[in-house]
Amino acid sequence: MSFLSRLFARRGARPLSITYGITVCTEAQELTALLDALLPAIDAEDEVVVLRDVTRPAEAVSRVLADRADRVRVVEARLDGDFATFKNRLFAAAKGDWLFQIDADEVPTPSLLAKLKPALRRSFFVDCLRVPRINVVRGATPEQIAQWGWTIDANGYVNYPDHQPRIARNNGRIRWQNKVHEKFTGYRARKKLPWRDFSYCLLHVKTVQRQEEQNCLYDTIDG
Repeated sequence: MSFLSRLFARRGARPLSITYGITVCTEAQELTALLDALLPAIDAEDEVVVLRDVTRPAEAVSRVLADRADRVRVVEARLDGDFATFKNRLFAAAKGDWLFQIDADEVPTPSLLAKLKPALRRSFFVDCLRVPRINVVRGATPEQIAQWGWTIDANGYVNYPDHQPRIARNNGRIRWQNKVHEKFTGYRARKKLPWRDFSYCLLHVKTVQRQEEQNCLYDTIDG
């Protein structure tokens, strides 16, 4: 339990709670890494909900979830070419005060998990937060980088800080919109988490082959 959770427990106040909502399809290895990083770090009042795309059920993903059934709730649905509608199922399932959506191939840094609740408590008039993301695509050629219009910094990070709309109050009003390249709607105000010292980041590391597969999927949906 974090220091803030212990403090609020002593004072009798209900501690702030977060639903960590993970979206997954077939990424069993990546999901394992994410859950192994996340589950030991969250507080007792928090929860992990895995939203599983069952368009192509993967037995390896089933095993990962079964091994952690006592710590993870699972919601199953088909993506059906609509990321916003798919991800909005997390709002329906979430019990926390805030929802933090994480893709299965991402991992929050330990510092992000440690600093998140203090940041949320300071966000009195904010409903949504955009999270900086460190993207590393292994094997991308200069030609591919130029074709996709990427900016690569001195660390090799793609398009950093690449803020992603991932954290929102679970107040019944906020939802994602757009089939791809989703964004929040229904909020009053939003802000970006700090990015210059890399302490509030999601890590997103993948191969160029995976990037090409995702590009094809997005192009198909975007039509």
